[in-house]
Amino acid sequence: MRKRADKDHEIIIKRRSKKGHADEHSSAWKVAFADFTLAMMALFMVLWIVQPRNEMQSSASSDQQNNPLVDGGAGVFDGTSKTPLDLDGVPVTVSRKVDAANDADKPQDAEPAAGARKHYGTPEQMQELARLMEAVALQVDALANVEVEVVPQGLRVLIRDDQQRFMFQRGSAVLNPHFQGLLGALAGVLAKVDNKLIISGHTDATQYREKAGYNNWNLSGDRALRARNVLVESGLPAAGILQVTAQADVMPLRPDDPENGANRRIELLLLTTRAEALYRELFGEGSAQARYSEGGSEFIAPTEKAAL
Repeated sequence: MRKRADKDHEIIIKRRSKKGHADEHSSAWKVAFADFTLAMMALFMVLWIVQPRNEMQSSASSDQQNNPLVDGGAGVFDGTSKTPLDLDGVPVTVSRKVDAANDADKPQDAEPAAGARKHYGTPEQMQELARLMEAVALQVDALANVEVEVVPQGLRVLIRDDQQRFMFQRGSAVLNPHFQGLLGALAGVLAKVDNKLIISGHTDATQYREKAGYNNWNLSGDRALRARNVLVESGLPAAGILQVTAQADVMPLRPDDPENGANRRIELLLLTTRAEALYRELFGEGSAQARYSEGGSEFIAPTEKAAL
């Protein structure tokens, strides 16, 4: 339709028909959904066909492993079968002599033999042993009575009183049952250790006055010997103890308070190889010696030893 406007201008009006909402969207999604549904059906059919086949294969495989008469299974006459044969209703067990021979040829794990003792040399190994001793002390409720420390000479185990319990009765070498149990538990660990052990007894500075001629030196020595006997009776080899010493009150833990009860203790020193060699050189045949006789004195030079 044309309308003539003022001044020679022509106005053109176009009218378009309105489309419905459904015409704006195509039906392509229906085709995609149909393809997806068809693919899923095909997948389910494949799985349905394959599953029984796998079950048949697994069943056949188990039969071959369990039944020696199945073709392809374990040999019936090679001694490798673990299933007894049934011949005419009479069960017959296959000989396993070949298995024993094969097991003998297999490489065995390099493990220490039963009863073998381990030598601890490095600080890391000593720290491992220290943790083991602390765990044992915890099991017997004596963690407060044990202090374990790695030192250059080896492993130092300090056994002392606590606020409720004394290791020994005052002025005697009578051992408290609680500490006897602790020493027995530690002996179970030390019995598996090859390192040599030094046991030393210590007292506080309070002078012993019970009997004449008996002092802190005697008391500390008797206590160290008592600890040594308990360890040996609990399984520690006697040859594993290199020395038992009396220290009296000359090496207090608290020098500023020499009469403090913390200075009363038993110390176990587990020696490294080097510390043991130096100790033997100091007190053994490797040290210089002077021998006296009616004919005079004789100086014996120390023997030469290979450097460690």
